[in-house]
Amino acid sequence: MKQVLFNRKANVKAVLFVVGILLIVSAIFYSQKLVNTLKENSTAYTHFRIKVFESNINNPNLDTDINFLFTDVIQGADYPIIYTDTERRPQSWTNLGPDLDKKQLADITPEDSIKLAGLLHEMASQNEPIPITYQNNIVLGYYYYGLSPVIQKLQLFPFIAIGAAALFILIGYFGFSYIKKSEQRFIWVGMAKETAHQLGTPLSSISGWVELIKLDPEMLGTAVDEINKDLIRLNKIANRFSKIGSVPTLKSSDLIHIVETVIEYFQRRLPNMQKRVTLHFESLVKSAMLPLNQELFEWVLENLIKNSIDAMEDQAGKIEISLSYNQEKQKYILDVRDNGRGISPHQKKNIFKPGFSTKKRGWGLGLSLARRIIEEYHGGKLYLKESHPGEGSTFRMILG
Repeated sequence: MKQVLFNRKANVKAVLFVVGILLIVSAIFYSQKLVNTLKENSTAYTHFRIKVFESNINNPNLDTDINFLFTDVIQGADYPIIYTDTERRPQSWTNLGPDLDKKQLADITPEDSIKLAGLLHEMASQNEPIPITYQNNIVLGYYYYGLSPVIQKLQLFPFIAIGAAALFILIGYFGFSYIKKSEQRFIWVGMAKETAHQLGTPLSSISGWVELIKLDPEMLGTAVDEINKDLIRLNKIANRFSKIGSVPTLKSSDLIHIVETVIEYFQRRLPNMQKRVTLHFESLVKSAMLPLNQELFEWVLENLIKNSIDAMEDQAGKIEISLSYNQEKQKYILDVRDNGRGISPHQKKNIFKPGFSTKKRGWGLGLSLARRIIEEYHGGKLYLKESHPGEGSTFRMILG
């Protein structure tokens, strides 16, 4: 069973990894396709601008200032441009950076010439230079142009996004690892507390019977019978812990009988717990047969009752258990209500978390395990229906 679960987890991780890779590749492919489309549109628009320029300089009937056209028609762009003569020597440029844009041809230094040559080579690799012709056969020069800032940003965007996602995943991985380790610590602490919590009742009972034998040896026979029941109880607790993590077997069981059995167990031992607590069970249904794992369900109910008993700060109180049936939803509803100290509003969201506790023992793992048993093993629900500080709490189970 464990091997099957391990294989399933491994398969899920592999699928998630493959899906992640496909998403990244798809994002890069789509963004690059978009960039190519924009580059084609930009090239077409640039050719159009050149044709406008050439049509004006080739029209002998149009009195046009060539320099004006070059400045407004060609250089009025947001991408880098270098205009060269027929020998590919830079004559004019724009959008190359503040250092070069403010300089004219007569002002450039040898270093500037080297830089311009490098930019010419880079632009040629990005876009084919466009020759500017006069009367269709005389080349006046060449128009070199690079990528617009928008296209450059789009080219870098998928890699920036992947880098940001990788950083986010890395931070998330370490964050979740830390949370997981913290939860594991809480679970170990909670398991230790819950073990003591579960063993406390039968051990206290055994201690009480031993003291009673010392005071009244004639009670030996009765005490031995009760101690034997407590030993059986301890063995049942050990079996319960051994079932955590495995899939339990569910059998058709009488829910009313199980509740009555748990109540009877506590009523016999309440005197030894030094609490004046009354337990009352009311069933609004005559029969409630459900698929249950009796040992684990008893554990849940015992946890809720034990927590209610611990909540009685004045050593006295009452616990009311009621069972009803919702005809519309076809579900059984089991409420455990006490008049203890209640739970403060800011603690309500934490009571089912492993390791959370409002006292030295109990509620460390009991409620967390109880919810898991009801919801994961029995397909039901367990939640805090209501609680008011100083007035008590009501936990509700929905089964069916």
